[in-house]
Amino acid sequence: MEDETMMPGGEEALAQAAPEQVDAHRGLLAEAMQMLQGQGVDAGAVASGAGAATTDPQQMSHGDLMSTTMALARQHPEVLQMVAQRFPEAQGLLGSVLGGGGAQAGGGGMLGGLLGKLTGG
Repeated sequence: MEDETMMPGGEEALAQAAPEQVDAHRGLLAEAMQMLQGQGVDAGAVASGAGAATTDPQQMSHGDLMSTTMALARQHPEVLQMVAQRFPEAQGLLGSVLGGGGAQAGGGGMLGGLLGKLTGG
């Protein structure tokens, strides 16, 4: 793949996930973006910079969800990890998007490890 930010299978995982998992992932992303806005970060710019056609997670395509999640994981991993703990149903899908092969919920350590790999930590 030319774009190294895309994890193989992440978009496919989103496309094949149960609707409630995708909805949970959209909620996770929306809350993370809202938290960033509260910290004075232009979350819309993060989504736009990731190539998303919209800044509203509820309207994002699977590809936009994936690219925005990857951008948040690289730029604001602490926010993504904090919010992900409140969305256990989205954690398995988040693991797939971040390249963890669909690791299941219950792993704040797993998620932290995935985010650490992405950020070089």
